Amino acid sequence: MAFDRVLLVFPETRYPSGQPPLGIASLSAAVKRDTAAEVALCDMSFEPRPFEALERKLRSFRPDLVGVSIVTPQLQAGLDAAAAVRRTSPGAFLVFGGPHATVLPEDTLARTGADLVYSGEADIALPRLVSGEPPGNLPGACIPENGVVTRNEGLLLTGDLDTLPLPDRSIFDMEKYFRIWYSMDRVDPGLRGTSIMCSRGCPFGCTFCQPTLSEIFGRRMRRRSPSNIVDELESLVSGYAITAFMFEDSTFVLDHDWVHGICDEMTARRLTLRWCCNVRADLLTEDLLRHMKDAGLAKINIGVESASQRVLDDIYEKGITLAGVERALEMAVKLGLRVQGYFMLGAPGETREEMEATIDFAARMPFDDALFDITTPFPHTELWNRTRHLVNRDYADFDCFHTSVYRLDGIESGEIERLKKRAFWRFYLHPSRIARTLRTVLGPRNLARTLTKARRV
Repeated sequence: MAFDRVLLVFPETRYPSGQPPLGIASLSAAVKRDTAAEVALCDMSFEPRPFEALERKLRSFRPDLVGVSIVTPQLQAGLDAAAAVRRTSPGAFLVFGGPHATVLPEDTLARTGADLVYSGEADIALPRLVSGEPPGNLPGACIPENGVVTRNEGLLLTGDLDTLPLPDRSIFDMEKYFRIWYSMDRVDPGLRGTSIMCSRGCPFGCTFCQPTLSEIFGRRMRRRSPSNIVDELESLVSGYAITAFMFEDSTFVLDHDWVHGICDEMTARRLTLRWCCNVRADLLTEDLLRHMKDAGLAKINIGVESASQRVLDDIYEKGITLAGVERALEMAVKLGLRVQGYFMLGAPGETREEMEATIDFAARMPFDDALFDITTPFPHTELWNRTRHLVNRDYADFDCFHTSVYRLDGIESGEIERLKKRAFWRFYLHPSRIARTLRTVLGPRNLARTLTKARRV
């Protein structure tokens, strides 16, 4: 049975950000291109009463298929969204997907009462489902049949990412996202920016991500061509008047030739955008950074995670060294680039002294921005497999911003949360950056962004 009206749901009810969910935007574009269905979105990010907003959308749009995409911290909101769909649109075909559904399809099916849970990227699968292909024919589908759950093996992966349509941002209220986009606040709070994704997959084995990423995207790295990437940037300039953007890819600088090609393409088309990207410290060279800066790079985001080499090696298997992080910082500062560090606190086996050392390292090194997360073992990661016996909360309670889910020897309840808050204040009120912190915060527009960011502290 083909579907005529498709409603996509983004169940973010706690932590709005300036980065629209590009996976959902890609699905909307694929369904619009490959089927005759009408597509709508319920974006719950900015709704004061999100589930009432969802029910209004269900009544007004009358979808015959509803797709909900979730990561683990959105599980409870996803469950509440499923209940709203069943209550308001009982005849709609309910599909769940996203990272959490991919690694726990049977559990997601049981909790949500969905008609189908899909594992992996769905750019090919969702249009085929909407066009009327039986769910049982789709690799990656998990479906209930006569009281028995059937899970189809395999992944439907897009081999050439250039064949996909550009993400459909028309389904979002992009002005709301622009108003709170804070990815480059430390460069210039007045920038109008958004994010793009250029690749899928990751070859590294960090225990807090893998093998989950490979279960979603496969083991082979796939990248869009530089011309296709810059086509999207030009469409964002013409359609939304952006002045800045962020490459969201976690492994953006893995292939230097590809990055050089993107920089050359941006320069050839005379794009004057300022931008930032995520990097691994061990992959940076001064030559690469210099070329990126010439093409508009203004900030890099380094995944440091811990200032303990033992934690990096034995717990996270990150594959970087603190000396390498310091070299990357030195190169960036020399070129006048802003630097953000990503850090985590509260891993099993991490001592209080190691956490304090991480906070001290972040505060005293020349980072301009920092994000401190609480170590959280997401399902099917290697970290989860090793430490699940220490987890004392349900998946629905996972919140890497505010809650430690571990029972840790020698660590009192609430101590990790307090350390995280102290890390934030010690970093931003450090004498070396307090003046810049005040400049970033002051002003009505800046204050709104800062308050959004502070919800994660």
